[in-house]
Amino acid sequence: MNGIARGLPAGLLYGALAFLAGAVLGPIRELLLAPAIGGLPAALVDGAAMAVALFLLARIAARRLPADAGRDPRAGMAGAGVLVVLLAELALGAALEASGLSLQRAVRSGWEQAVGLLLLAWLAALPFRVRR
Repeated sequence: MNGIARGLPAGLLYGALAFLAGAVLGPIRELLLAPAIGGLPAALVDGAAMAVALFLLARIAARRLPADAGRDPRAGMAGAGVLVVLLAELALGAALEASGLSLQRAVRSGWEQAVGLLLLAWLAALPFRVRR
């Protein structure tokens, strides 16, 4: 099995845990924080909490990497994690669109979207930064 494939199980776990963390924090941001303090401040608070959560989740998932994990298994972990999160977000977005719930949410500003993109970059970078 090549190096990247050896990181896939850890990446699948990492992506699933990251999505679940976002699924818990997202409604808190949308239902409690955004109406009280505004969209961008809510996204920043949520982003800070997610950044810490992603760091902790990356450490947990990295324990599943092979003991001799060089860069290749970590690349597999990062790629699989990002792919799982993006696919889950697409599925959730489609479900919310089909149910009509997406109409309840105000359109996100470019700055709010930038926070989300930074978190995706952080998600991809963490497997290379954390230790087992």
